[in-house]
Amino acid sequence: MTESTTTAGSRALAPYEDAPDPGPLLALNFGFARARVLDTALELGVFTGLVRGPRATEGLAAELGCDTDALRALLAALAELGLVADGALTGAQESWTLTAASRAHLVAGGRGYLGDHFAEVLQEWDQWSGLTELVRKGGHGGGDLGVPAARGRFPGMFGGIFPVAVRTAFRAVRELELTEAGRVLDFAAGSGEWGIALAVADPEARVVAHDAAGLLGTARERATEFGVADRFRFVPADFHRAPFPDGCFDTVVLAHLSRFTGPDATERQIKECARLLRRGGTLLVVDVMRQEPGRPALHRPMIALSLLVNTAEGAVQDESAYRTVMETYGITAKESVTPGLITVLTGERR
Repeated sequence: MTESTTTAGSRALAPYEDAPDPGPLLALNFGFARARVLDTALELGVFTGLVRGPRATEGLAAELGCDTDALRALLAALAELGLVADGALTGAQESWTLTAASRAHLVAGGRGYLGDHFAEVLQEWDQWSGLTELVRKGGHGGGDLGVPAARGRFPGMFGGIFPVAVRTAFRAVRELELTEAGRVLDFAAGSGEWGIALAVADPEARVVAHDAAGLLGTARERATEFGVADRFRFVPADFHRAPFPDGCFDTVVLAHLSRFTGPDATERQIKECARLLRRGGTLLVVDVMRQEPGRPALHRPMIALSLLVNTAEGAVQDESAYRTVMETYGITAKESVTPGLITVLTGERR
């Protein structure tokens, strides 16, 4: 090879060597496959099958009704994702065990189980395939995810996120010092975390969990877990006009409903919550809210895009928009806290 050829080759190679590492782009492009690996492992019961300790591939395959070689390939991919680890069986067989995160959140029946939530998110798979056309034409993708009356058909979305949501609820109740909740209405109770947190903070609190009938069983189970179910009443929801008289609650919580239903419905919901609050009572509006420039966005842009894809009118709204609507319906907007992704905005009924 002549010197001129070497020089020319180096010159041609330089733009490739000097370019930014494409590794993150390649990983992003393959993200769909990683999500499917998790979904398949949950569907097959892999994590629950490993809960008793290290298992050889052959034994686990027989228990789960899987092909040994194909399961071995799946387990190796799960190990790459940090969801299983090499076990410690004797002999030549490879073995597998759970990591701390998978043991805490991926074993069916466990207190912190998130598998139902993950599985329901994966059901949006086909809906996301229309994103390109949606961006071209505008509007929303539609679907029932943003329909309040349909919430019971999405237990993984609105009830299955409890292990994450309950930590936020307790933290916010402590930060806001909500120790005198009194008569509480959890307007869209989901898995009941806000009513539970308020009931724990105020031993005198009495809570009405109001939501689609298909979600109230989960809320009851969680309230029982925290020892407060005897102070709960579980009422199937009417999101247009709740079955309660005017001014009968000291605290009303509107949590994780507005972003799915959109701005117009949010105004109707806050108006209804204001009707139900006594004068001097407290409204808590809890949701993902758009942050001011310069503050961490976290996952808000992806959540906003998901609402565009999967609902008819859902949106991540500004905190100022909520404050304006609250003022319109006789609620003086007050303090807010943002523990991570979720903002909790308080208001007082005038």
